[in-house]
Amino acid sequence: MPKRQSTPEPCGHNITAKRRQQTRRQRHLYLVVDDWERGYSVRKIDLESSSDLQAADPEPEPLPEPPVVRFEGKHCHLQLFGVHGTKILAMPAYGAADFPIYDTQTTAITLCAHPDNLRSTFPVILASIDGALHMIRGSCLFVLDAPPPPAAYHRAGDQPWTWTTKLSDLPFATPHLKSFALHPDGRTLFVSARRGTFSVDAQSLRSTRHGGWSLPFQGEALFDKALNAWVGLCAYEGGVGNLCSCDVVEAECRTMPAWKLGKDRLFCAGDKKRRHLGAKLLAMGGDGESSDYCLVESAVHEDEEPAGTRHRVFHVTVFGLEYDEDGALRTTTRRRAGSYEMRVAHDHTDRLRSPAAFSL
Repeated sequence: MPKRQSTPEPCGHNITAKRRQQTRRQRHLYLVVDDWERGYSVRKIDLESSSDLQAADPEPEPLPEPPVVRFEGKHCHLQLFGVHGTKILAMPAYGAADFPIYDTQTTAITLCAHPDNLRSTFPVILASIDGALHMIRGSCLFVLDAPPPPAAYHRAGDQPWTWTTKLSDLPFATPHLKSFALHPDGRTLFVSARRGTFSVDAQSLRSTRHGGWSLPFQGEALFDKALNAWVGLCAYEGGVGNLCSCDVVEAECRTMPAWKLGKDRLFCAGDKKRRHLGAKLLAMGGDGESSDYCLVESAVHEDEEPAGTRHRVFHVTVFGLEYDEDGALRTTTRRRAGSYEMRVAHDHTDRLRSPAAFSL
């Protein structure tokens, strides 16, 4: 009787590809939009759908219904949304004692007090350092303490979440923020503001000025382990619409580190029609050998005049990053994960033109 042939095991390359695909499927795009007359909606988008970027751009479709959650709050404060772990923080409840936190994993909502009753509309920097959420608001550094046991919530006067003020006299302020990046040591945050680039050590609480130069990024930059560099949206003239990478700044550095402009234009910010509003780069995780990212671009709909921004389109693109044989930064496996449209529910222009988007 002939022996039954066994099914060959997949090669290592296929196993790696399968694991990468499974990892990507576990993450979704959460987009916060002001399409509700009483506040904001959070839409959950599947990033596995794709289209050929070489073909004509698909017609934008409506955002997924229903929203996963809605937050009441004053409009024009999209910059006051942030994330910590699986939680979305909704801080635009300006004037309220507490603001809501939505857990995307449990779908539960809890309340969090504003730090020291600080309810200004300043931009904020949120960074998870050593497992704790740190916030820089104005020139102050706060850390969000762990909540007390659930039984303690029933005691009068208890707050589920509390903030501790770590520093109140940082040598920079977030209203003048240009860019920021978390060092791979997990404890040091680098910030470029109006008077130069600074670092803040969350453990020693030491702040250092590294010079009058600025990081080449616009907004938040992300550390890429495979590239051993920070990557982000380029802020320099001639590079807007491209990514760039930058060597990580070390503690004793006093001069601007080397950086590279990416070869590929991901969006056009200087077109004559002026439809581009802003963009945000999100990390999608990786397997240590590659780098996966999602770019969300916000633009004025083609049927609306550039002066009006109530009819918006969000273009979502997923891609990888690598250095080619010449050492240049380039994108790989680019695909359009979707285009979505929405109408703003009010007449005021939001202070944040870039999307409030998170990968969770």
